[in-house]
Amino acid sequence: MGRFGFALYEARDPAGEVICRGESYFPRRQPREWHKTEGFREEALCLEASRRSYRDNTAHLNRYRRQWQGGTPVTTLQDNAQKEGARVLDFLACYSQRVLAEHGFTGDGQPTAAVLGDATTGTDRRQQAAVVDEQLAAVVGEMAKRGFSPEQIESARQRAAAAVYEEPAYCTTIAVDDVTVKQQKAHRERAVAPGAAVVPPPDAANEASQASRPQVANTVARIEQGAKHFTLSADSLGQMLRFVLAFLLHNDLLGGRLHLFTDGYHSLQDTLLAFFAWHPRVWLVLDWYHVVKKFKADLSRACGAREVRNRHVGSLVRFLWYGMVTEARRYLETIPATEVKDPAAIERLRKYLERNTQAIPCYALRRRLGLRNGSSPVESANNQVTARRQKRNGMSWSKAGSHALTALRVLVCNRCQDIWVREHTIPLQFVDKEAA
Repeated sequence: MGRFGFALYEARDPAGEVICRGESYFPRRQPREWHKTEGFREEALCLEASRRSYRDNTAHLNRYRRQWQGGTPVTTLQDNAQKEGARVLDFLACYSQRVLAEHGFTGDGQPTAAVLGDATTGTDRRQQAAVVDEQLAAVVGEMAKRGFSPEQIESARQRAAAAVYEEPAYCTTIAVDDVTVKQQKAHRERAVAPGAAVVPPPDAANEASQASRPQVANTVARIEQGAKHFTLSADSLGQMLRFVLAFLLHNDLLGGRLHLFTDGYHSLQDTLLAFFAWHPRVWLVLDWYHVVKKFKADLSRACGAREVRNRHVGSLVRFLWYGMVTEARRYLETIPATEVKDPAAIERLRKYLERNTQAIPCYALRRRLGLRNGSSPVESANNQVTARRQKRNGMSWSKAGSHALTALRVLVCNRCQDIWVREHTIPLQFVDKEAA
């Protein structure tokens, strides 16, 4: 049992016949394979393995159990943690497929014709018009103080008034992002003895030509509604979207609004919009931090001098904060050619604005209304479930190991590791932020 030995027993009837053996209560195991108690699975695999290194974890366990010799080896803990994390992902995959089928969705997450009408009906809870008008008037006054022309103010006012301002308690926000870690090499290079000739491998030239080291990607999603949240992880974006849809169906959340927060990654946006194209109350919003980051990066490539770059960044960010996409595009066209060393970077920004016009709201008004302007929850979740454990100096991971540890950490974030250990299930229910 774990690393402890127990003397078994036999129960005999009055005639001396064996009617029960102690080993019958425990399934037989192969040599060097151990039964894992609930306490070991929860403490060693879910809580500790997902938080600190396997070496530190085994040292803690063996010291705590007074097993100075013959305790749990590092490789054994690692193998068991990977198997446990794989079981979590397998459960989510099977359970999500079952939920989708029960609600009339295909395996790819698309509604069938029979349930399309029911899946899209619901209420659209928004902020009160009087509250929006009051805060919009404050934004207009702020723009006037900052020197915008009356024409620009009126254009921004009309665009902001036509947007949707959700009631947070009845709107589900979904933020999806990838977090990458260094991928482990298939074969570890052996140390070369002093004075020995170094012979490069046949593919050394190809490896040297690679721009960066291969990465392992974990897709993480954070679902929020009001003061509640739930975190999910998957090994691909397609699998993640099926997990998210199963969670929405399980909690009957498709009747309200769905707001998707992402960075400016083109393929991610297209995949999200295509997956939820059937839903009438979906809005994709660009994260404000990544909008600013995008313009700073491309203008650094486009402009020769830092002073010129900072001047243009300040003017463009000033437009975009109030949702003035048209004015920002015009500004890009008026940048003097003498101040541009890379016209391709300016063209990328122009296409970026053209592609994301509907996803750039009036951030100033949303902030005054107390609404979300970015995908910071999923950025925080990335750090909590993956980066803090796996992105340290000298660490590299296999795909199976990285995905498994992220899945185990998600159990802890959702406060359901004890339920998983006892009942082998994961309740797809929101967790209060105060309790997380």
